[in-house]
Amino acid sequence: MSDSQVIIIGAGVAGLACARELAQRGQRSIVLERSRGVGGRCATRRIDGQAVDHGAAFFHARSAEFAQALAQMPVEGRIDGWPQRVVETRLACQPEAFGPGQVRFARREGMSAFPKMLAKDLDVRLQHTVTKLESTGDRVRVHTQHGATFEAEFVVAAGSLAQSLRLAEPFAGQFPGAAEQFAKLHDLEVVPSLAVIAGYACNTPDPGFEVWNPLETVMLQAIIHDSAKRLAPAHRVLVLHSRPGFARARMGESAEAWSRDMLWELGDVLGEWAAKPLWTQTHTWRSGRIRAGDQLAMPAVLNAPGGGTLLIIGDAFGSQPGFEGAYLSGVAAGEQLARAPERLRLVGR
Repeated sequence: MSDSQVIIIGAGVAGLACARELAQRGQRSIVLERSRGVGGRCATRRIDGQAVDHGAAFFHARSAEFAQALAQMPVEGRIDGWPQRVVETRLACQPEAFGPGQVRFARREGMSAFPKMLAKDLDVRLQHTVTKLESTGDRVRVHTQHGATFEAEFVVAAGSLAQSLRLAEPFAGQFPGAAEQFAKLHDLEVVPSLAVIAGYACNTPDPGFEVWNPLETVMLQAIIHDSAKRLAPAHRVLVLHSRPGFARARMGESAEAWSRDMLWELGDVLGEWAAKPLWTQTHTWRSGRIRAGDQLAMPAVLNAPGGGTLLIIGDAFGSQPGFEGAYLSGVAAGEQLARAPERLRLVGR
């Protein structure tokens, strides 16, 4: 059992931002993460020692608060202006990121540098898969797959929207006002994506871009020249992200099937060489991101009749899209929990 006032489920950007805000205000929290590392969609793999970003590809801030957080990462390793060679922007997830005067940058060591910075000095428990929530009078009990349990007055669900709903609805479905909140959450459009990491020999010709959002493809939404971010890469690496419709239609199939078709289309637009990488890896972003414009103004707050409160945060609840919105959602929740937690109970009633 824990003596923390707050248990946070999910060590993505939203959960870490919430925990960090609490820590800065003198409040202890415990973060439970099912994976072996932190970051969520700020995801970086290492393949033959080479960093590869297979989620978000670069940093971009529209709010001063998020820009200040990004600026806390070391200057060393920062690639200002990346991407610069961009082909088409109209179908980008956030086309405004490519507008005149917008600040963009990448990291040599990968996108996971940001969540790792947020997680520093926090109590993050990796490989703790949460299976169930239950009310215990004035607290919420959190059960994990391996039998560990945690209790707190406040629990924050900070995973993907689908993951949070799977935990929240069995726990809070009958709470006062919960049906209306869950109906709004189910109405949000979640954008899935299938990702293919394709590795080629280093002497493969430069494709001539860093990011391309092709207009006339059926399967491919974005082609990222990931190895352009690395010093002395071992491989030339392209990361492919699918269109949402393709992901929805093919997600139930084997990765071998849909990755083969995505590579075929890559060869169609770049040349035959692109369809024949030396190796591939895949990733399924089932929940992906919330469609830009669907964000809600505040976290979902669900109060157990006898006490104990569940908050749901993430990019669905931020003032900006993407992981910037996730960060802002986490900061706002952490600030409110530290300052005036009684207001959360009023919001949920």
